[in-house]
Amino acid sequence: MTKLDDLVDRHIKEYNSRLKHIDELAKQAAALEEESHLAELAELKSERNKLADYLKELEQNRSEKTLEMTGPMYIWDVIAQRLEKLVEKIIK
Repeated sequence: MTKLDDLVDRHIKEYNSRLKHIDELAKQAAALEEESHLAELAELKSERNKLADYLKELEQNRSEKTLEMTGPMYIWDVIAQRLEKLVEKIIK
């Protein structure tokens, strides 16, 4: 296995973990759903789907170019943080 393959495998594992976390948060937010938060939840779900598409592309095409296209990990963290804040707002 090359260094690039190792790097891609590591990113795929990290992205899958973060995607799972995002899905869990989205499920919590949906269960607590309030009409005032539907638009924000829909926007976050759309962003989640974009990230899932990036992950699928990375899994299918393990090139350096594809790895660069997936963007920095902080994008995943921002979506998860927004979902966490939304869940907190709904609970309060």
